[in-house]
This record gives sequence, C-alpha cells and structure tokens, in this order.
Amino acid sequence: MLSPLRKTTGVSLSCLINASLTVVPHADKRKASSIYVFGGFHEYSDELYNDLYCLSLGDMKWENFIYLKGTPPSKRNDHTASLWRDNKLIIFGGNDDEIQFRNDLVVLDLKTMTWERPEVSGEIPMGRIKHSATVYNDKLYVVCGWEGADEVSNQINCLDLNTWTWEPPVEFVPRYSHFSFAFEGRLYAYGGYNEGMDRAVDLAFVDLSTMQVSKISVAGDVAPRAGGQHFAQLCGDKLVVVITQCLKHGAQEISPGVWGLDLRTFQWRQYEGGDRLENGHWHYFAMAENDKQCCLFGTDEKDSDEYLSALLTIDLQEYGIVFLPEPTIGSDFHQFFDDPRLSDFTVLSNEPDASPVHVNKIVLLARWPHFANMVRSGMVESFSSTLTIPEPYDTVHAFLSFLYTDDVPTELPVETVANLLVLANMYLLPRLSALCCDQLHRRLSVQSAALIYHRANLAGEPGLKQRAFKFINFNFGPVSRTQGFRTLPKEALFDFLDSIPERAQIIP
Repeated sequence: MLSPLRKTTGVSLSCLINASLTVVPHADKRKASSIYVFGGFHEYSDELYNDLYCLSLGDMKWENFIYLKGTPPSKRNDHTASLWRDNKLIIFGGNDDEIQFRNDLVVLDLKTMTWERPEVSGEIPMGRIKHSATVYNDKLYVVCGWEGADEVSNQINCLDLNTWTWEPPVEFVPRYSHFSFAFEGRLYAYGGYNEGMDRAVDLAFVDLSTMQVSKISVAGDVAPRAGGQHFAQLCGDKLVVVITQCLKHGAQEISPGVWGLDLRTFQWRQYEGGDRLENGHWHYFAMAENDKQCCLFGTDEKDSDEYLSALLTIDLQEYGIVFLPEPTIGSDFHQFFDDPRLSDFTVLSNEPDASPVHVNKIVLLARWPHFANMVRSGMVESFSSTLTIPEPYDTVHAFLSFLYTDDVPTELPVETVANLLVLANMYLLPRLSALCCDQLHRRLSVQSAALIYHRANLAGEPGLKQRAFKFINFNFGPVSRTQGFRTLPKEALFDFLDSIPERAQIIP
C-alpha cells in the first residue's frame, strides 16, 4: 500500500542522501516495527548529519531523537548501521565532514537510548565507505568497500561482538555499494560494483568454516537486469531483490520489479513487474532480515526532493515468500504422542464420537502458552484430566501433534492446515502460522482458494489472503463453481465482494 508519512513538528528529512535505514522489530511480534535513520548529507549544501530519526510503522510518525545519552558518532555518510540482538545499533565507517574515512565503532543501546564506544582490539580495519555489514552468530562482518580515494577493498573484516576483538582479515572479491548477508554458514555479497566500476553480475561468497571464496554466475533470462537501483535482503532461503529508478538517475531505461533468488538452487524468479513501483519514485529501502514485508521510501511527485515523504510497503507473502523459523523441539517426542500408556491428560474435540487424544501435561505446559496461562490463573480445566478444544478431531489431533513435533506434515488435508492456521493465530504460535502459510501458498488451487481466503482472513494473514483473492479473481469462473466458494459464510463472501474494485469488469 502507498502511505504518505506524517512528520512530527520540527523534523526535516528533505534532500537527505546516503543515510542508513535500519529496521528494528518490536519485542512483541504482534506490534509494528520501527525504522531508524542515521546520518547522511544534504543533496544541495553537502552538509553532513549525525541526527537520529525513528519512524514507527504503527502510527506512521517520525520522531527526532534530540536528547540521547552519551556522545553520538561524528557526522557522516556512506556508513553502515547493523542491528544486533534486536536492541543494539552498530555504526561503523563512513565519510566525515573532514573527508576522512572512519574506522570507529559506535553502538546505540536502543533500550536506554545511550551511545556507547566499546574498547576494541585486534586487527582494526582501515576506514571504509560504501561497504556492507551484516551480523551473524554474534559477529559483525564488514565486507569490502572503498578504503581510499581510488582503492576498492578486497577484505572481509570480522568483529567478535562478545569480546570486541577484530579478527585477521580474509581476502575476498573487491566490491563496493553492494549488499551482504549470511545464509547456512556462508557469507554472500550481491550486486554493487567491482574495482573497474562495472556492475557486478555474479554472487560471491565465503564459507565461514573453511574461509574458501567462490563466485557463482547468476545471470540469465529471468535474472534482474544490471541497471537501476538494486535493493536486497534475505528472507528464509530467498534473496529478495527490488529494483527501482536511481535517485536523480536521468533517462536511462531500467526494468523495475521484484525478484527472488533461491539460495539452494540459485534460480531466479520474477514476482512482480514495475507497475506498482512506477507509481512513485523510490530511493531508499528498509527490511529486517526474514521479515514479512519490505519498505520503499521516496516521493509520489516527480520533481520533489522530499525523499522520505512517501512509503510503499510490499508484503512478501503475496509472492509465497515465507520465512520458517528453526524448530524448537525434536521430532523424537512424537513417539510419546497419543499413547494412553505414557500420557496423563486427554484432549477432546467437538465431535461427540471421536476418540480422545492422549498427551502429557508437561508438554502442553512447555509448548502451549495458552495452556500454561490456564494453569497459572487456576482455571478449573487445567486441574482436571481432560480439556476440550472446540474444533474437528483432525484439527485437534494435528494441533497437538505439532506441539510434540514442531512440524506440520505435508500430507494433511488442506482444510486441516487452514484450520490450524486459525488456531495458530488464536494461540499466538508464530512457527505454526509460518508452517501453515507456507503449505497453503504451495497448495493454492481452484478447489482450495475460497477456503484459504476465508481462513487467512480469520487468522489475520493479509499476504496469504491477498494472494488467494488474486487467484480467485483470475480464475473466477471455475472457483465460483466449487463447493468451497458456494459455502463461504455470508460475512466472508461480503468481504470478498467488498474487496473487488468498483470498476472491475468480467470480460467474456
């Protein structure tokens, strides 16, 4: 959706260039994240800044943090700002107002809003601009960039964030103005320019266990073209790439859109063309790693220099891109599930003749927050040996099986998975939600579309709902004849009809 940003009094972000934008997820995953903007320079006066701003994605208001504890970093641009443990913002490098490349490290504690300068040791890297930085396994990896007026770095520098020690550098592929990320023990670099100032069209990576460097060509007919401004971020096993018109780029033709690179097969897929991106001028990008959405900042007026005055949010679940959190319990527990000899508790469904499901109270306490809250509050059900979940037997059985295995089998009926999605939302179980969404995206069909649309709406999953809505519209004839569509509850049918644009037409 396209949303204008309402500014708080005294905040001015016009003409701001080469600032860092960092997404900080809210501690409560149900609440909106925030985007922090630090530094940058004025396009026309070249004045540098060290101001800190924050945009709450909940109320869409900017806040300028004027009164912070500690001494802020010097004014700078072309630096990096990396999030560590969801509450530390690490500023490294950049170009200061004396045209010096910085190599200092400053940390903002987001809980106390205090600037800190940890004492670092080891092989401290040279000053750097136009580099990339990413945090992985409590280490900050600084990748390449410019080290001097005409020297592109070919080093990866690693800072242990637990000891604040810089490790010996690793030789890499020279690159700048690129993006880096870590996936399954490898550190990757995508996009940017090489030392000859040509666009980099390969994917370079280093194995962090052996430090062996490799390059893979990812060019092809489906791959995004080199032109334009490339933004990228990791979501699960996909590298999401968004291409827009460059800031003050001129008349060069580009192909805007949204692509995904599967990091297991290294195959590209284009998810969207440039229609939506051409409704504005998008110059900045913000997305947390493995987030459900990415944010583009810019302006909806062609000649405006209010580069942060409009926001376009793209829900990645509309494309079927879903991050699956790592399991938190081994599948070995499944051998104890639904065995009367090993259980001390039973759960009933709303089917009178269905068998009870045999479980262990300790597993429910450990894995199901709702049940734990029942016990703490002294609800009578928690002190008995039986609990009823008002859902069909198959849904109840699959739900309790998930509590034991942390998994949702792919052979379950679509309706059961859709019902599990609703329970996941009701009981605040994010991994179950992600597993169900992933399956339902893959199993969207003429027969299942109406069911998935309805359950996604009940579960508060807008990306899945929107994808099912688009599928139904594109295949309206056959979908409208299915039993699932014709038995939609009246409120769900009205919701679907209200979502259809007023000028929509059925073309024979």
